[in-house]
Amino acid sequence: MKYYKLLFLFIPFLSFSQNNMEIYVDNITTIDEAKAFIKTHKINFKGKIITFNKEKHKTRLASELFEKAKGGKKVIKTEKGKTIYKIIDKKQVIHYKVSIMLFDNEKTSISEINSLRSFILKGIKNKEHKFENLARVYSAHPTAKTGGDLGWLKKGTFSNRFEKVVLDKHVGQVFSFDEHRQKKYYIIMKTQDSKQIEEITILKIEQK
Repeated sequence: MKYYKLLFLFIPFLSFSQNNMEIYVDNITTIDEAKAFIKTHKINFKGKIITFNKEKHKTRLASELFEKAKGGKKVIKTEKGKTIYKIIDKKQVIHYKVSIMLFDNEKTSISEINSLRSFILKGIKNKEHKFENLARVYSAHPTAKTGGDLGWLKKGTFSNRFEKVVLDKHVGQVFSFDEHRQKKYYIIMKTQDSKQIEEITILKIEQK
């Protein structure tokens, strides 16, 4: 049975109806099968795999998909035919939340970075300056414009060392952290405790 299912997914088809499109999608149950389907049928369909995070994605579409169980789908009719959103996976994933300032070792010496970080940490500790305001001025990271806020991060986004240090800190704590091999030097503020956030992996298929 599994053999015939794989043939169904991998063998390209020359003609199909809109109903057949849904039948093919209904037979996809894993991310690997979804990737294989996209690759095999790229002539007929425009497909991609996307992930929705319940904390980040607040659109009406995302809300409707989160209400469905794994394996569920939503079909939207378009001028070209149909767009199908199939829920391939649904699970709780550990996330954590921090804000950062990143200092560029290619433009500034380590001694200058350490001196600047001492100045910044002292200013924050004495409540003379706010983290987000200093991040806008000193951080070399793209999030500088938003005060260094990285939002909710999935565990594994940064190195094990980075995440272990963050886990050991309390909310509101500000501290220095170095990734010497990557030549990255940070000031980090833990803004939220770690928590489980629901994520869904979606196969999106559009008829060409």
